[in-house]
Amino acid sequence: MSQERLEALQQALSTQQVQGFLVPRCDEYQNEYVPAADERLAWLTTFDGSAGLAAVTTERAALFVDGRYTIQAKQQIGTQPIEQHNLAPADIANWLCSALREGDVLGYDPRLHTEPGLAPLKKRLDECGIQLRALDTNPIDSIWQDRPAAPSGPARPHPQTFTGEDSDSKRQRIAQLLADKNQEALWLANPEVCAWLFNIRGSDIPHLPVALSMGFLYRDGSATLYLAENAIGDALRQHLGHQVELVTEKSALFAAAERQHVQRVWADPALTNCWTLHELRNREIQVLLERDPITGAKAIKNSVELEGSRAAHIRDGAALCEFLAELPDAVKGENFGELEAVKLLREKREQREGFTDDSFDSISGYRGNGAIVHYRVTPESSLRMEAQGIYLIDSGGQYPDGTTDVTRTVALGKFPAQAKDHFTRVLKGHIAIASLRFPVGTCGEQIDAFARKSLWDAGLDYAHGTGHGVGSFLSVHEGPQRIGKANTNIPLEAGMIVSNEPGFYLTDEYGIRIENLIFVRESPEHAGFLEFEELTLAPIERQLIEPTLMTEKELQWLNDYHRKVRETLMPLVDEKTQVWLDAVTQPIY
Repeated sequence: MSQERLEALQQALSTQQVQGFLVPRCDEYQNEYVPAADERLAWLTTFDGSAGLAAVTTERAALFVDGRYTIQAKQQIGTQPIEQHNLAPADIANWLCSALREGDVLGYDPRLHTEPGLAPLKKRLDECGIQLRALDTNPIDSIWQDRPAAPSGPARPHPQTFTGEDSDSKRQRIAQLLADKNQEALWLANPEVCAWLFNIRGSDIPHLPVALSMGFLYRDGSATLYLAENAIGDALRQHLGHQVELVTEKSALFAAAERQHVQRVWADPALTNCWTLHELRNREIQVLLERDPITGAKAIKNSVELEGSRAAHIRDGAALCEFLAELPDAVKGENFGELEAVKLLREKREQREGFTDDSFDSISGYRGNGAIVHYRVTPESSLRMEAQGIYLIDSGGQYPDGTTDVTRTVALGKFPAQAKDHFTRVLKGHIAIASLRFPVGTCGEQIDAFARKSLWDAGLDYAHGTGHGVGSFLSVHEGPQRIGKANTNIPLEAGMIVSNEPGFYLTDEYGIRIENLIFVRESPEHAGFLEFEELTLAPIERQLIEPTLMTEKELQWLNDYHRKVRETLMPLVDEKTQVWLDAVTQPIY
């Protein structure tokens, strides 16, 4: 089927008078998670990872993915005539220059790309004499016969008891930044920005509690907000008040800006698609291309949001413990596999107050599947689990007071001897980040090596970042902060939530990852320094630890953490889990 789709797309290119086309994995809002109607990359290639791009010419096709998805992409492509390469601008550009000829035209959908994203490609294509052209219509949309309808669920107010600040206060605070920059409006490029600014949530995107939206914030704190007509109800209108104009057509946003006599707009180049920038410039509006101030404001959680996150993590930890306590008996059954494990964990979370959805598709990897960093289990791929080997479960929940994300690696019985060494080195890196104290102004890339040192000592590493930001009942992957090798130049600030998830992956054998969410706080002992506080509460697998590899301080950290887990969660779990929890959190000396 996918080969037929590929051939249909190649035929459609000629009608648009182009010799190639780019198919990114995103939507017009540059969301990480996208509605089914925007899963064009998965429809074309069957690859359903959260990051990737396909390039198709009339004669060749290639899929570009990063290190998280190398194995998954190879499996999902199968025998299709699609080459696989690394998702790097230079690799994409070089492939395009080899697949196209001088004078050829490469088409793209301007709603699905940003100018910074295209810039490296354009530079290299110009050198090869290949033209990059924005298309009025996406050729995939004309051949995708059973394409799902765009979602338009209701948008709902998100109470101040969870946000800690009302929308008017947020709008005035951000509007002052507009005045400081001498800008008349801020372009609100995506649903996450709008969700935070207006204190609204929805259910238009899987695992991301937002309503599809975009708009303008003006210098006086008023705004124009686009939402689908079905998303707007009386409660929402009352919540937003008279300062927020609602429109149900995207073109009406630009008309509203003209009525406001807007001539200067601040737009985030990483969030704003090419089509929007063209619409603004076509109206002779000057555009300031700088990072959206809401992104940074949203990342720093206030005291209400942090307390909410603590509460959500306690409930989530209790659910995870009940799942882990049942796992040893469950795997002794005949029909329990990776998929059944996901369903069992979901059932445990659904029993907890406020649970609304998983925060992402759970990564449930037994044995070799655990080595696929972002493995997504399907009925076809689900391995039957047994009382032996190593199992990795990476999952999270969405609660009105917080978003969770936790990974635990579990020994189900007998396991390869070398796994102890690998697991302990990952744990040492995890503890190194968790216990770190660092000066104000430190960026995530400056501390990443602490998580990797023990692995590096053994000539080992992992091909993903060490930590990502997390939203407050928003995206489980939120910027601008992160911990990784790549430069961000974004200092970690008090109030930011970030994951701590070093790992190691032995192809076809097992995957190891230990992930907690932590937040940045001011050091109570040293002025001008920051440190982390744990949010996630769940036992770390003791059977996989080699104590002789750990220092006394590392063992003390682990014992202290397990004591906190035991004392906090013991009253919240059933009797069977209490017995299990007491056993797995005993001190190691």
